[in-house]
Amino acid sequence: MYQIPGFGNISDVALTDRNTWYAVSSNTTSYPIGRNTSNLSSISVNLNVGIEGFWNGISQVSDTVTVELRSSSTPYNVIDVAKTVFTPGIGYGSFEFLAAPAGSYYIVVKHRNSLETWSASPVSMASGGNYNYDFTSAASQSFGNNTILKLGRYCNYSGDVNQDGVIDGTDFLLVDNDILTGATGYLTTDLDGNNIVDGSDGLIVDNNSSSYIIVLTP
Repeated sequence: MYQIPGFGNISDVALTDRNTWYAVSSNTTSYPIGRNTSNLSSISVNLNVGIEGFWNGISQVSDTVTVELRSSSTPYNVIDVAKTVFTPGIGYGSFEFLAAPAGSYYIVVKHRNSLETWSASPVSMASGGNYNYDFTSAASQSFGNNTILKLGRYCNYSGDVNQDGVIDGTDFLLVDNDILTGATGYLTTDLDGNNIVDGSDGLIVDNNSSSYIIVLTP
């Protein structure tokens, strides 16, 4: 709780749009307390991302994806994070970053059961800018060519169920256990996004764990 003269106790502060901050006092009444139209500017990044298990050659299952903007120099700190649900069918999403200043950033894509994937190189971005990046057009769009070609598009590897940066036997066991129990629903072990954990999911993680696919970073 905060004290502001004339307001009493302030219980919360929220940004309701890009230009107006609101303070909510203890009597639940909202008051505009500040306005800035010049310094607050976002960076928009539009991405095409393939997810191996979710892509069937025609369409891609829609799911939530998280994207980080990371510094272009070691230790590659996270500068800003955004999350969105991809457009059904095409693996496209728009991400708005409110905290990142102008600069050059690696674009890092994270998804609940696929391998974290970095852009091939940093992308120069200006405040207020709008940028497009397509991970699906070529392996060279990802750092270390760390994608797999599946039915005409380059996709992030599926199978990092426990999100430890490697697809290995641990992930295989998690999927295999859910296959044996006939697990259904929105599960990380459901690698093809059909809400059923079955042999199709097992085949994906088996292939990738056999190759010991890992996250590649600068």
